[in-house]
Amino acid sequence: MAANLQSENSNRGIRYYVSQYWQENGDPRSNGLPLIREGPWPTLFVIGIYLFFVTRMGPSMMRKREPYQLRWPMLIYNTLMVIINGYFLIQSMYWLDFGRELFNFRMPRMNELKLHTNEAKEFIWSCYLYWLTKFIDLLDTVFFVLRKKYNQISLLHVYHHSVVPILGWLYLWYRVGIPAISLFSFLNSAVHVMMYSYYALAALGPRIQPYLWWKRYLTMIQIIQFILLISYGVAVFIVSDYPSGPFWFAASQPVIFFFFFSHFYMKSYNSNKKLD
Repeated sequence: MAANLQSENSNRGIRYYVSQYWQENGDPRSNGLPLIREGPWPTLFVIGIYLFFVTRMGPSMMRKREPYQLRWPMLIYNTLMVIINGYFLIQSMYWLDFGRELFNFRMPRMNELKLHTNEAKEFIWSCYLYWLTKFIDLLDTVFFVLRKKYNQISLLHVYHHSVVPILGWLYLWYRVGIPAISLFSFLNSAVHVMMYSYYALAALGPRIQPYLWWKRYLTMIQIIQFILLISYGVAVFIVSDYPSGPFWFAASQPVIFFFFFSHFYMKSYNSNKKLD
């Protein structure tokens, strides 16, 4: 009898944290949205499928096949991503109130949230759409697999594509409107406009290659991006009252990316100098 009661309580606790917890907590403005209200599980499932495809299923499927020539699909995809990131670059300027929100280090309180205004709904929806684009980003790895460009599927590449959707989910579920995330979206969108422009031009073929000498500077800009985010994170840590768990998880990512990108830069470009 006691064992059955204990088992029932245990099962109830598991069910609570699998489903009900995520609906009862978090930002009431966003935790009713699809893929948010169900908890982190749909996001983790998509990332799991992505990891399985790029590390196992995709390479196995392509083992006896010739690489696909995807010039036009890649050109269309990369051009669309330039447009999408350009749009969210402009949107993030509004989220930051053109820089005025950058120095607002307070964590928004639940009782301060504007729940039902048109402005709040538009803001939440805009942030939600931006987050969904992080899943579209996963397609560039799929293109690498189908073209058998396995050298471009680095730990840095896969980690970056895996962790950003998870961070986005945490932001949307926990508290939308944190200026640090708006700063990330501004910098990230700006970098992605340049990055996808490069990829779109590269998809045009070998004739364009001589004009793509600026690839190394994209990596430098990405490193600068993470230095800015780390510096901002230090300021947030000093003056804010953000909960420690979400803060340290989010703040650790620019540090990890900084070391990843710095290592990639030194390996790719300093080694080339030595060979020259």
